[in-house]
Amino acid sequence: MKRQILLVIFLVLIPFIVFSQSQDVTKKSIAHIISVQYENGAWSRLKGEFPPEAEPTSWAVKVLKMKKVHDDKAAKGIDFILKDQKQDGSWNNNTAHTAFAIIALKQAGVGEDAIKKGLEYLRSVQDESGGFKRIGKEGAALTIYTAVVLNAFIDAGVKGNDPTVRKAIDWLQGCQNPDGGYGMPKGSPSLAISTAWTIRALLISGISPSTPFVSDAVDWLLKSQRNSGGFAMMHDKVPEDPEVTAYAIMALSKIKDKKDAIKKAEDYLAKVQHEDGSFTSNTPIQFNKMAKKNTQTTLFVAWALAELE
Repeated sequence: MKRQILLVIFLVLIPFIVFSQSQDVTKKSIAHIISVQYENGAWSRLKGEFPPEAEPTSWAVKVLKMKKVHDDKAAKGIDFILKDQKQDGSWNNNTAHTAFAIIALKQAGVGEDAIKKGLEYLRSVQDESGGFKRIGKEGAALTIYTAVVLNAFIDAGVKGNDPTVRKAIDWLQGCQNPDGGYGMPKGSPSLAISTAWTIRALLISGISPSTPFVSDAVDWLLKSQRNSGGFAMMHDKVPEDPEVTAYAIMALSKIKDKKDAIKKAEDYLAKVQHEDGSFTSNTPIQFNKMAKKNTQTTLFVAWALAELE
């Protein structure tokens, strides 16, 4: 009888233990994030090595507002974002910078005019195919930029039948590789980062998890999860990475039956977090594949875990 009682108590406590671990990782991450804010209210990808700019500042504001902490720090970040918007409505003529600024401002419940101008800019630079490029109308349309833009439109309250949204969804679905994953430009090898963001974008746009566009992509993404619980950029040859793992969590958290994979990912993140709350990753393209402790990865880990709470 005593064994049965102890077993019941243990089973009841497991969710609280897991939740506490996730909370601790998030708390330490936020403490680090706060410690690297610049005097002007902005954040950079890595303080002292990269300049403060709107994109990482948007990630920081998003996280702080999700957690409802450090309103004074978030307010300074919001002020920086609003002042940094360009005349054309963009942030740096960059679709991701603009989309993340919209996401952050919407989370904060401020900047309606700035959001409207940002959406107008994004509409103006959408490729005829429906995809979005990195810099305005320059270069090739990319899945990850299109997915982030879709996230911004949906967060801003734009409906799924909106022409811009519909074209972006159709383009993303047309980019799926035979293996189920999504590459960065259409037809390129599948990567976890672009597959995860595409899954997330399609799901929040109302695409059913049971469609091959999502279910096959999820199957591909799960194959990139290592025994450690972390996710790698590709199935073979490369190690797991905390930022890639954060993106995977952000995608899988939108699907009800992926709790086991998410739990393993959370355990991995808890193990690789540094004492100062930061994470090491080589994912940021600015690092030229050199793994560094950095703010960008720490912000996305905090964002991913905050969505689980």
